Order: sequence, then structure tokens, then C-alpha cells
Amino acid sequence: MNQNSTQNNEEVVFAILIAAFVLILLVSFIVVFILYYQKRRHAHVHEMNSVKTKFQQTLLESQLEIKEQTLQHIARELHDNLGQVASLIKINLNTLQLDDPKTIRKVEDTKELVRELISDLKSLTITLNGDRVSQLGIAKCLEMEVERLNKTGLFEASFDQQGAIPTIDANTTVILYRMVQEIINNAVKHSDAKHINISLVASENLLNLVCHDDGKGFEVERIKSGGSGLTNLQNRAKLINAKLSIQSAPEAGTACSIELPI
Repeated sequence: MNQNSTQNNEEVVFAILIAAFVLILLVSFIVVFILYYQKRRHAHVHEMNSVKTKFQQTLLESQLEIKEQTLQHIARELHDNLGQVASLIKINLNTLQLDDPKTIRKVEDTKELVRELISDLKSLTITLNGDRVSQLGIAKCLEMEVERLNKTGLFEASFDQQGAIPTIDANTTVILYRMVQEIINNAVKHSDAKHINISLVASENLLNLVCHDDGKGFEVERIKSGGSGLTNLQNRAKLINAKLSIQSAPEAGTACSIELPI
């Protein structure tokens, strides 16, 4: 009887020890899981903050670059267009002679120059608007870029649009526009192109923007290995969840495609 009681007590103690061991393992697992979860959560929060900070920095850089290019555009407009028109108006007014039969013609020419000057000033006012990219939308801004290229007389630029362009948030629009500006600037400076085409195609859930030129082209792999400009484009594409692809070859022109989910 005592032997059975002792055996039962041992079994109870053993069962308690096993239960305690299992409980300790369970508690340890829960503690480790909580610590691991907190670590992953902190890492995720840190990563999100880092991405957010990088996005804000890139957005700020894009806005500053757009403003810088806008100021350069304004300087060219003032020098090449407005200044020239104003000078012609001044010359016409200085040479007016009331007793000269040609005076009426000069007055009419001066009126036309004034109308042209007013039109250019209105266009420049739109350019001066710092929020014009988000206000006008990506399609209108691309049209303005094409007009700017054609005004130089050095390029034949065109813009094609297919499908209704949906509303895109302001930050994404700014970065997308800056990417296109950078692609165009690269074509203007390095490609020796004569024709530049920009196409914008909107489907149900995708916006496809392609910039194509007929310039001298380049070896894409060589640029990928050491081009900071390409790296900037790729980083900006990642920030707006877009896919950037470049097709080019020596003497075969270049096509840059940006696919943006919408």
C-alpha cells in the first residue's frame, strides 16, 4: 500500500515536473515570439520612416530642380522673346512721325507687338506658378515641354496622348514630370537627336509614358554600370512604384518607358 502510494506520488511529481517544463517552454516561446515580433515591428517602422524621409527628400529635390529649370526657361524667354518684342516696340514708337503716311502702318505693327507681348507675359505667368505641375496635370505639362523644345528651332518634338488621364496625386506628378524632364535634357545634351516624341497612354490600371528620340543612342549596359543619371531615374521610379525601362543601341536612338500603376 505504501509502495503504491509512493509510486503514485512519484508519478504525480513527475507529471507536475513535465507540466512545469512544458509551461516554461510555452512561456519562453511566447516571450521569444513577442520579442521577435517587436523587433520586426521596430525594423518595419524604421524602414517605413526611412522610405518616407527618402521620398520627402527626393520630392524636395525634384521641386527644386523644376524651379531651377523654370528660372532658366524664364531667363531664355526674357532674353529671346520678351526683350526682343519690347525693343521692337520701343523702336517703332521712337520712329513715329505724325506727318508720315507710314505712321498708321507702324501703329498697327506696334499694336500687334503689344498683343504678342501680352500673350507671352500670360504664358510666362503660368510658368512662374510653382504649383503648376500639379495644377495643370502631367499631360498639359508635357505639352508645354514639347512647345519649349519646338521653340528652340533645333528639334521637331511631338506629343501623343491616348486615353483619359486619371487624377494623380501631386507628389507623384511632380516626380514623374521631373523624370521626363531629366530624360529630355539627356536627349538634348547628349543624343544629337533631331526628333523627340513623347507618348502618354492610359489604360484601366496603368499609365505608360514613353520618350523616344532618333539620336545616336548608347550601350545600355555600359550606362547601367556607371551612370548616376540612370540611378536617379531608377530611384525616383521606385518611390512612385513605377517601372523604368530603357532601350537603346549605338546609332539607333533611345526609348525610355515609365509604367505607373494607377
